[in-house]
Amino acid sequence: MVKIYGIPASNYYSCVKTVLLEKNITFEEIIQLPGQNDELLSRSPMGKVPFIETDNGFLSETNVIYDYIEETYPTPALYPADLFAKSKTKEVIRIVELYLDAPARRHLGKVVFGETLNETAYNEVRPIIKKGLNAFINRAKFAPFVMGEEFSYADIASIFHIGFANFHTKDIYGWDITETHPEIGNYFEHVSKREPVAQVMSGMEKTLIELIESLK
Repeated sequence: MVKIYGIPASNYYSCVKTVLLEKNITFEEIIQLPGQNDELLSRSPMGKVPFIETDNGFLSETNVIYDYIEETYPTPALYPADLFAKSKTKEVIRIVELYLDAPARRHLGKVVFGETLNETAYNEVRPIIKKGLNAFINRAKFAPFVMGEEFSYADIASIFHIGFANFHTKDIYGWDITETHPEIGNYFEHVSKREPVAQVMSGMEKTLIELIESLK
């Protein structure tokens, strides 16, 4: 049985959990915080979560996990069979990870942990996210999914990483991405109705709110 380690409040954990649900894979969830102790580092070399445990050992980094799961459990397929289309799917995943999730993460201390606003981040993050959104929209087809007619890893990454970014931009800038970019808002409304996405999203939002409340 596959075991997934991490915290449900994490958008990356939520991505991997959604993949497992979409593919109807039996799995076990184990709460694991990031850290630097020897036992954790033997399982996840950077001490990050999520990571998974398989019959062959442990794997970390979500994109590596996607590839392993796709090869091991090919049905239903979440990557296109065509090599170029598969590469374009991975391109979109990297866009939402690097240019939407990553810059928004600079506000994590303020939004989640109640730290003082970082003025440098305040000035730098919004322009980066705007560029990232333009890149995403440039690549997205919304027909009805990001890459076209078929639901894919790009949709899983987009719904959770853009949602994560939006959680921060609403708090810091009063900027709701789904309102300023209605094509994204309409896409979110459509994809969030999928049962695995809705299930994981609900759990993520609940645990994230509980975490914020516990830190006040």
